[in-house]
Amino acid sequence: MNSQNQKHHAARCVDALIAHQSVSLRGVRHPFWRLIQVIRARTSLLSPRLGADYATHPSDAKRIILACRRLACHRKQWYQDPEDWNPPEGSSFVQMRSLVQHLLDQYTVPDFMASVWWTDYPDVTGMELYLHLGAGYSIRRFPRLAPFEITKAMAAHFIDVPDDLRWDAAIRWSQVLALGGDARLARILVSQTLLSRQTSDERFWETVIRFLIQYQPISADETRAIVEFILEQRFYPAERIWGIGSGHHPVQPDFSLQGRTLMSLRRHMVHWRTELMEKGIMPPPNVNWLDFAWKRSDIRAFRCKQEGTTWSIEELLTPRQLQMEGKVMQHCVADYISKCIRRKTTIWSMKMQKGNRKNRQLTIEVLPQKKVIFQVSGKCNCEPSETAREILKCWADQESLTFNESI
Repeated sequence: MNSQNQKHHAARCVDALIAHQSVSLRGVRHPFWRLIQVIRARTSLLSPRLGADYATHPSDAKRIILACRRLACHRKQWYQDPEDWNPPEGSSFVQMRSLVQHLLDQYTVPDFMASVWWTDYPDVTGMELYLHLGAGYSIRRFPRLAPFEITKAMAAHFIDVPDDLRWDAAIRWSQVLALGGDARLARILVSQTLLSRQTSDERFWETVIRFLIQYQPISADETRAIVEFILEQRFYPAERIWGIGSGHHPVQPDFSLQGRTLMSLRRHMVHWRTELMEKGIMPPPNVNWLDFAWKRSDIRAFRCKQEGTTWSIEELLTPRQLQMEGKVMQHCVADYISKCIRRKTTIWSMKMQKGNRKNRQLTIEVLPQKKVIFQVSGKCNCEPSETAREILKCWADQESLTFNESI
């Protein structure tokens, strides 16, 4: 295909993209076409027929058309008419950024924010943030950034973020610099780790960032390894990290950097498997995780006979026992495996035996540190019978346990 044919083919492709977007618009088709006409009249971005070399890649042309669609949908937020726009010299997106700023900036918005209008998929939060800033409001007043808490220092750094970053990575960049880090660490975190975006536990990750700042300089490889290690230990399911059968709870859901130094963290990253086995948190390689028993609590079991019926209350000590309890009693007690391993709670099973027949009556959660019977559930989370309550009270008296107010 010769050069002229290539231009005609490119033009037909662009026309088809524009027509496709226009057909699906309702109520804003006119402002959409105003934008298209201005861009074609004053740039070569969408008009290879003008005689200029066709420099816009087809994928870029599609993004420019998407930007026009999204800008048209926000016609009410335009502060100036597109016909008054004078495009600067520069690349496709330098010119599009200029158009966005011309239309929407009553107050100056950082250059990197303009890209929210031509992302492959709609960035609704990013576009709303742009409009918020363009109207003159502080980023600190934008309601949709939770769990981020934007400080004054972060807001000041947000203005000078590099142009190649997305807005959410820009917030992380601003956070690192506001906490005392440098541009090098910020670049590593936003380009090589999950911290380029918001996380589900921002308060915890702030402690990690503070730790990394404290021990700078750390190589990019080690910084990435530290973040990945912490992610695996605190957030990933154990089955993914420890091995098949280890369960869906994290290996160290309470992992913290408090009291650690860089050297002690490095040692733990090397020896963590041995350390967790020594603490009884995870099983040795030859033990099935489902049958790996955690440490028994100091609370004793209970047994009594009443009118020919034997009642017992025993602590459940393995993941398999909790899974079986949940299956028989038809409730979610198996979700407490991680808390039991960490000894944050204990789970007990009340059973009734008459002759050779033994039936489960109650599942009981006891907080070992406070010695409080926290919750009690019968089958399908039903309330306990009066007899079961009497047996429970006898056990509570024996072990000096108190009851949660809700029981």
